[in-house]
Amino acid sequence: MVAQLLVFVCFSALVARFVYLQVVRHEAFDIKAESNRTSMVPVAPERGSIFDRWGVPMAKNTEGFSLEITPDDLPKLDPKEKEADTIARTIEQIKQYIEITDADLKSFKKIKEDAQAHDSIPVRLKMTEQEVARFSVEQYRFKGVEIKKRSFREYPNEGMGVHVVGYVGRLNKQDKARLEEEQLSDTYRGTSQIGRTGIEQSYESILHGKAGYQMLEVYAGGQSLRELGSEPAVNGQSVKLTIDAYMQSEIEKAYAGRRGALVAIEPSTGQVLAFVSSPTYNPKLFIDGISDEDWKALNDSKNKPMLNRALRGGYPPGSTYKPFMALGALHSGARDRNMVMQDGGVYVFGGHRYRDSTGGRGHGAVNMFTSIAVSSDVYYYDLAYKMGVDLIHQESSRFGFGQKTGIDLIGESAGLLPSSEWAMRREKKEWSPGRTINLGIGQGENIFTILQLANGVSTIANGGVRMKPYLLKAKMDTVSGQEVETQPQVALDLQIPPADIDLIRRAMVQVNISGTGRGIFNDLPGQVAGKTGTAQVFTVAQNSTYKQSVKGEFSRDHSLYIAFYPADNPKIAVAAIVENGGFGASAAAPVVHRALQAFNESQAGKRFNTPTIMNSNVTASPLAIKVDSKNTDTTQVKKP
Repeated sequence: MVAQLLVFVCFSALVARFVYLQVVRHEAFDIKAESNRTSMVPVAPERGSIFDRWGVPMAKNTEGFSLEITPDDLPKLDPKEKEADTIARTIEQIKQYIEITDADLKSFKKIKEDAQAHDSIPVRLKMTEQEVARFSVEQYRFKGVEIKKRSFREYPNEGMGVHVVGYVGRLNKQDKARLEEEQLSDTYRGTSQIGRTGIEQSYESILHGKAGYQMLEVYAGGQSLRELGSEPAVNGQSVKLTIDAYMQSEIEKAYAGRRGALVAIEPSTGQVLAFVSSPTYNPKLFIDGISDEDWKALNDSKNKPMLNRALRGGYPPGSTYKPFMALGALHSGARDRNMVMQDGGVYVFGGHRYRDSTGGRGHGAVNMFTSIAVSSDVYYYDLAYKMGVDLIHQESSRFGFGQKTGIDLIGESAGLLPSSEWAMRREKKEWSPGRTINLGIGQGENIFTILQLANGVSTIANGGVRMKPYLLKAKMDTVSGQEVETQPQVALDLQIPPADIDLIRRAMVQVNISGTGRGIFNDLPGQVAGKTGTAQVFTVAQNSTYKQSVKGEFSRDHSLYIAFYPADNPKIAVAAIVENGGFGASAAAPVVHRALQAFNESQAGKRFNTPTIMNSNVTASPLAIKVDSKNTDTTQVKKP
């Protein structure tokens, strides 16, 4: 009886287990069985290309093959073998057939840190045709290792325009978590890269596309038997930028690696023709994960090549601010255009002597016109004091200073346009009148971006109508090739009387005839309206004389220049800075001159020719590869 009872209990347990597996868990095991029988293979979309306004490629894709390892699928010698040992053993076996360098291994380890379960990780990128053929013959030996056809992002012009085009980087854990949260995981299935900066980041949703899939029936060993269904990937759309690649390249060469920024805008539309931040760097370094050595070289460089100076750099505008002060005075009624004052070279307030750039000689009798033409500091010291900080803030805000322009790039800085309310909020004290005086010549707390300054001078060139600057000229459908143009947007019509615009225009033309910019633009057809600016980096004591030659490089004045051209019918407006370049006419003005030259050459049909890198196996420098004037050779810039 005991034996019968024991047999009954055992059989009851078996029956209960059968019921649990066949009835209660039927659906779950049915799904698991089906997943063993089928394999969902993601099909990554083709990323859209990026072109300049004339169709010159600034970012594109190339097809190639990579060798990838899926650690979870690697066979172990015994169940206790560690994953790291299994991977190391497999890589040693792979080395018998293709080369795996130390750089490949470092990249593999870095990518694996951010990988999720079942992710395939490249151990060798861009295999040659011979390597693909050699390994394919032996692939049956390597379960969990496969050759995958990949689309590789390529920046054919190396560092040219990197601060506007940006770059892509490999998806990491944070990206995947965010995509999961935003319910975009399916869209990125099989994708390994995502836009990190610039246009690549701002228009990620357009450029990326949507992933598809193939449903395959497979053998137990994983080999494909037949296709059960599929959904094609939707390739990303290409985009055409407002940027002129020829202008961009020529301006970057004019900077020759010096620190600075330049933005050129078409006044009537707000299209950005050039967006330069110097020095540049090579975006290729980031595509599949930058090495620790390259990252350190870029990040520790005193020249800060990764800083987008045009978008985020904050600078005192110096004397380039004077035309805006004059227009603010006319609009508010704070000063009549014909009022004459004596510029003796020094302005005294509360016992403090505010000096003129002439070293105390002064400019004599000046009115509003001549104050701009000769760049009288004393005139604008007095004007700033008469207007006060809040009226200056009110009038300058109309030109977009102290606020983001709304350009289609992520990370724009708003700069700083001080007011008494700002002082109370930030400093917990009242604004003192003595601080206002320096604002008149673009010093003190005034901090603007070069983009804001370019947008401001573009507003003057456009008769007082401020346009919203933008970079996306058109989206391009990958199938039909049809372009959808971006429409210009008016940000604000300042309703400046034509007579006031004409006064400022004539004064800025006079700057280049007899003023601080004389002789620089004589070889250009037509007149250039411009204004020099020199911004102090540090304060000079009242009774001391500033001597640039005895100061260290990073303590020298910044050199600035703003311009629009042709003066009587502006087609381009420019703002530029050369950090620590000294007097505005000596460093920034020649760069603007080259920008206007390049603009004329482009209008005549000259286009940027994509350089050919002579040796594709050379390891890229962290800084950009510079192209000579003939675009036929390249030289490596030394690491910082």
